[in-house]
Amino acid sequence: MFRKIIFLFLVSISTISFAQRIKIDKKKLAFLEDESKIAVKLTFPEDLIIYSLHPEKEFIDNMKSKYGKIDKSKGEKWFETYELAKKETWRAAFIKGVSEKLKKYSDLKFVATEEDTKYTLIVEADWFYTGYGGSASVGREEGKLETTLRFVKTDAPDSYLYSTQTPKVIGNYAYGEFGDIERIKECYNKLGYLLELQLKRILK
Repeated sequence: MFRKIIFLFLVSISTISFAQRIKIDKKKLAFLEDESKIAVKLTFPEDLIIYSLHPEKEFIDNMKSKYGKIDKSKGEKWFETYELAKKETWRAAFIKGVSEKLKKYSDLKFVATEEDTKYTLIVEADWFYTGYGGSASVGREEGKLETTLRFVKTDAPDSYLYSTQTPKVIGNYAYGEFGDIERIKECYNKLGYLLELQLKRILK
C-alpha cells in the first residue's frame, strides 16, 4: 500500500512537471551558445487580464481598496510594492530561477535590461492569478501565471528571433504582508526554473 502511494505521488509530480514544460526550438535558439549575456525585460500589456475577468486597472483598484480599508496608507503601500514588483522584483525572481542551475554548466547569464546586451528576452504577462490564503489559513492556493517569451535583438525589439507561449505556471506558495504579490513572484521564479530545464538541451 505504501509503495502504491509513493508511486502515485511520483506520477502526479511527473505529470505536473510535464504539463508546465516550456516548448522551445533548439535550432532557432542556437545563437544562445555564442552569447555571454541576455537581458530580461518584463512587460504587461494594457489588456492584461487578472483572474478570469478583471482588467488590471480594476484589479489595482480592488486591491488598494482591500488593503486600505482600515488604513488608506496601506493601500498606497500595496500599490507602490506592486509597481516595484513589475519593474524589478519579479524580474529578479525570474533571473534567479533561470540562473541557479544554468551557471553550473554554462557561462551564459540572464541580466537586467540596464546592462549592455546583443539580445533581450521579453517576458510578456498574458494572464495571472494571485492565489489566496495566509500563514495560518486553512484554505490556500498558489499563484498561477501564463506568459509569452520573445527573444529579440536588443536594438530591434519588434523583430522576434523566437517566440513561444508558456503553459500555466504554478508557483510555490508564499505569504507575507502582500501575499498576492509574493505568490506571483514565486511564479516568475518557477518560470525561470522551467526555462532553464529546456535551455540545458542547447547549452550543456
